[in-house]
Amino acid sequence: MTTLLEKARRGETLAGLDIVDMHGHIGRYMFAIPDLSTAGLVRVMGRIGVSAIVVSHMHCMTGEAALGNRIVLEAMHAHPGRILGYAAFWPGDSPGRAEAERAFDDGFAGIKLHNANGFPYTDPDYAAVLGVANERCASVLLHTQAHEKTFEQVRELSKAYPQASLLLAHAGSGDEAGYAKLARECANVYLDVTMSKTPMGLVERLVRDAGVEKVVFGSDAYFINMAQAIGKVLGARISDDEKVAVVSRNARRILGRVAKGR
Repeated sequence: MTTLLEKARRGETLAGLDIVDMHGHIGRYMFAIPDLSTAGLVRVMGRIGVSAIVVSHMHCMTGEAALGNRIVLEAMHAHPGRILGYAAFWPGDSPGRAEAERAFDDGFAGIKLHNANGFPYTDPDYAAVLGVANERCASVLLHTQAHEKTFEQVRELSKAYPQASLLLAHAGSGDEAGYAKLARECANVYLDVTMSKTPMGLVERLVRDAGVEKVVFGSDAYFINMAQAIGKVLGARISDDEKVAVVSRNARRILGRVAKGR
C-alpha cells in the first residue's frame, strides 16, 4: 500500500485527503513575495491538493485590520470554499459586537489576533469580539511564542470563552512541553504547527504529548512555502491515519462547529 509520504515524494496530488490549511495570509509584507494574487495561492493549493485555506490579511498586525478584512472578504467571494477568512481586529479601535457579528454574518470562519501590536489577548478591548466568537463556537487563531505570560492569557481565555476553539500558532516554538501541557489542560485549545525553523520530530512529539486530536496543520503561506509546510507532517513518524487527522479531520471538526453556533 502506498503511503502518503511516498505519494508526496512522487509529486502526486493529495486532493483525496481534503487538506485544510488553518493558518495562511494574503497581502503585501515587508519582504518580497513573488506572487501576491489569491489566484496564485489557489493554484499552489491545486497543485498540492489542498482543499481550503483560512487566511487573515497581513494587516492583522497593524491598525489597518479593518481594511485587511475587506480584502479577505473579496478573496472569499472570488474563491468560495477554497479561501476562508479570519477577521482581524485592532484593539486600540475598541472593536465591538456589531463588527464581530457582521464578520461572521459575512461568512468569516473565525478571528485572528496578533500580539505584535503590544496588546495582551486578555485586553478588555478584545472582550466583545471574543464573546461573539464564543457564542458562534468559532475558532480564534492566536500568534504565540513560548512565554508563560502568553500561556496564562490562553488559560484565562479558555475559561472565559469555553465554546471558542483557541488555535495557538507556532506551537512548540521554544517550549514544546509547555504547549502540549496547555492543550491537555484546556479542552478548547489546539496546536498549530506553523514554524519557519521546525525542530526535527516536532509534529510527532506534539501528537504524542498533546493528543492527535489537538494538532492542526497550517502553512503560514505566504510566509512559508506550502509544500514544505505539509511535508513536515507527511514526513512525521506517525501513522497515515494520524496524518489525515492533523491535515484534515481536526480542522473540519473545528470549522464545522461555527455553523452550530449561529
